[in-house]
Amino acid sequence: MAFSHLINCLLLAFGPFFVVYKARSLAEQGAYKTVLISILGCLLTQFCKLFLLASLSVITEQFIHIKLLFDLIDCYGIILVSKQKTNIDDKISRIFAIAIGWALMDCVMKHLFTFIPNATTDEFTWTFILRGITANLEFFETLFLVGLLQSKNKISYAMILLKVLVLPNFQDIITRGGLSSVYMLVSRFVI
Repeated sequence: MAFSHLINCLLLAFGPFFVVYKARSLAEQGAYKTVLISILGCLLTQFCKLFLLASLSVITEQFIHIKLLFDLIDCYGIILVSKQKTNIDDKISRIFAIAIGWALMDCVMKHLFTFIPNATTDEFTWTFILRGITANLEFFETLFLVGLLQSKNKISYAMILLKVLVLPNFQDIITRGGLSSVYMLVSRFVI
């Protein structure tokens, strides 16, 4: 039971990356290099954020905008990754390749090291299933962010600032209020 729960959580968290990679036929376009560059870019920005967090650990209790700073570091990292030369000519496929690599590494850093020791216990909890769903939502959030950063116009940069400054994380939505808060968030922007 514990092993099947772990496999279920891993497939839920990491399966959509494989499905999107195959469905967009990125393998035939040679997007492997772009995905690897994106994975390395995300890893480097994660290390920069860790270094920054360690150096600011004295003032992090008073520094309430550190999440904003980390989101801006991610945006800058995605911009640097998108400037790298690759052999993908299609703009949409390039966006998908960068988003898959970035979100895959982000998912490994956030969720994999939580799944392995905790999802193998004898007790079944929904916490890890929700983490897998959160990983899928974060993938779509990364895809949205990469698409906005690739479009290079003033409206897209305004949307990025809206995302970074106003919209909460999906993890916060799921853990605090569930689907009712998602409905309230969507209805606030639609109405």
